[in-house]
Amino acid sequence: MNIPWDIVGDSVVAGLLASLACGFGVAPLLLRRLDPTRHIGVGYGFAGGLMVSASVYNLIYPGLTGGQADMRFAPVLGVTFGILAGALLIWAVDRWLRGKDFESGSWSGFGGRASILIFLAMSVHSIPEGVAVGVGYASQAMYDNELGLYIALAIGIHNVPEGLAVAIPLRAAGARLPWCFLAAFLTSLPQPIAAIPASIASWLFRPIMPIMMGFAAGAMIFLVLLELIPDALSRTTAAVNAWAFTLGFCLMLLIQVLL
Repeated sequence: MNIPWDIVGDSVVAGLLASLACGFGVAPLLLRRLDPTRHIGVGYGFAGGLMVSASVYNLIYPGLTGGQADMRFAPVLGVTFGILAGALLIWAVDRWLRGKDFESGSWSGFGGRASILIFLAMSVHSIPEGVAVGVGYASQAMYDNELGLYIALAIGIHNVPEGLAVAIPLRAAGARLPWCFLAAFLTSLPQPIAAIPASIASWLFRPIMPIMMGFAAGAMIFLVLLELIPDALSRTTAAVNAWAFTLGFCLMLLIQVLL
């Protein structure tokens, strides 16, 4: 098989640009009024809304609608299995992290258990996005369309608020903005990496995309319910937290609709 290196190169570049967009999601934190260190509860609720909205509309819905008509139940089963597996991963990591000392040693720069879990969940979430970019560029070459470019652009735009969701807990824990930018960028780094094998053998990834999308969505939703919402409720009122969550959800939804 002749490896389409030009397609691989295009998908990697597109994935890297989308990763940088995720890093630039920290830009709103430059405004002092949006400093989550003073409004940690609101920030957690807002980040939770962003992540749940991204899970539903960027992962679960495409995973359910991407299957063949004669296999209508296969995507549902795949997404469901993936959601449960993703939730299991975050649950297991959370149990392992409990009792760790985050104030000293190699853990001190991560901002606590919540920040580590968010970093892990968002990194997992980036893998199917990278696969989608690779598959899109392979389809672009085979069918002479602009699917790869469109997918990369859409992912890059919605990566911006996702980067903010990663940065909020880090900033609230006292991390500096350069570290917030780096952390947000690193969570999206799996995108260009996953795009490489996907663009080479796109046919291999299509059947398992519902599972991968469900896995990433399950990890993020479980994380929001396990960590972000309880922390937000312990720091602010239920009404304020509900509004913050709703605004975050609507912001990501608006981005999806506009694309």
